[in-house]
Amino acid sequence: MATTAKKTTTKKTTTTKTAAKKTTTAKPAAKKTTTTAKPAVKKTSTTAKPAAKKTAPVKTAVEISVNGNKKIETLMKEFNKQFPYLRLSVCYSYARQAVAKGESLGGSIDINKTLASVRRADSGGDISISGNKKVKTLEKEFDTVFGLYVQVCYTANDGHRYYTGSSSDEMTLSALNKKCEANGCKKGEWK
Repeated sequence: MATTAKKTTTKKTTTTKTAAKKTTTAKPAAKKTTTTAKPAVKKTSTTAKPAAKKTAPVKTAVEISVNGNKKIETLMKEFNKQFPYLRLSVCYSYARQAVAKGESLGGSIDINKTLASVRRADSGGDISISGNKKVKTLEKEFDTVFGLYVQVCYTANDGHRYYTGSSSDEMTLSALNKKCEANGCKKGEWK
């Protein structure tokens, strides 16, 4: 009978060891859950930082879209908002001939009209205005696309108004705007 008792005791010890092994197996599963949670937090914070950086350049890089449906007054205001020390003078194409003859600029346009209603009959299209566009390029595009005489202008600090000359025509709109600001030109005079 003593032999039978030994066998029973041995079986109980074996059962206890097996139960302990199962508990040990459960611990690594808990570690996997903790490890998986940490990278998910890092991915979220890494993704959020570049999104904030991309938003800032978009605000500074505004482009003005011009088509025949735009009112001249709206165009002039948008241009002056983008380039606060510059203004846009829009005239009929025959005004170019008057200026070439040394006469005053007499081809004023009703600014409440759309570009389509005042442009040359055989013209039409779209123009985009951005800071890196040269003054002469913008003026030529208005002549080509709309058949209109457009001049980029500025108002000096003494109130005198000027059209850009040959040296200014080679500058970009942003560079000319900065130069006018540095020279003390008046700001926000779109008319």
